Amino acid sequence: MPNETKLNTSFNMAHIESHTHIYGPGTRFAIWLQGCTLGCKGCWNTQMWPHKDKTLFDREELYQKIVNTSEINGVTLLGGEPLEQADNTLWLIKMLKEKTSLTIVVYTGFKQSELEAKGYWSTLYENSDLIISGRYQQSLRNTYLRLRGSTNQKLIYPQGSKLIKESDDGNEMEIVINELGAITTLGYPDV
Repeated sequence: MPNETKLNTSFNMAHIESHTHIYGPGTRFAIWLQGCTLGCKGCWNTQMWPHKDKTLFDREELYQKIVNTSEINGVTLLGGEPLEQADNTLWLIKMLKEKTSLTIVVYTGFKQSELEAKGYWSTLYENSDLIISGRYQQSLRNTYLRLRGSTNQKLIYPQGSKLIKESDDGNEMEIVINELGAITTLGYPDV
């Protein structure tokens, strides 16, 4: 039909770790989304800035992959910038909140006021257990924080969160060696 726009139901993903332990409590299914226009100085994920297609994954298939992954406590979305793929990100967190007991952590470089202006805040707030909000600021970098890279970033536990507020002290890193021997380093490195 003319004038009908088709909703893009594919995530553009940079990376998935199905079992990580450092981007929130418990064992987490972590998804790094491709694309970010914020361009924070000192960002260590600059390879995730371009919005060019990296790995396209239908959101229904991703949801099924998550719910069929055993021994996870939650899902963490980071990037890139998850809310530059807002339709799919908000859809996924709503589905997970409604249909699973998994906890949901979302990293975003946007501040609450920006998310409110974009119309994303209420859905994000109602369906997340922890929102880590605000742009990374290299001048406020603190390598002794577990869940954030700079001290200006806010840890927001929405009302009704299934997560208990806990200390953000202590940098964690994780090294993953896949079946082919490739090494992936996760976390907030000192260099």
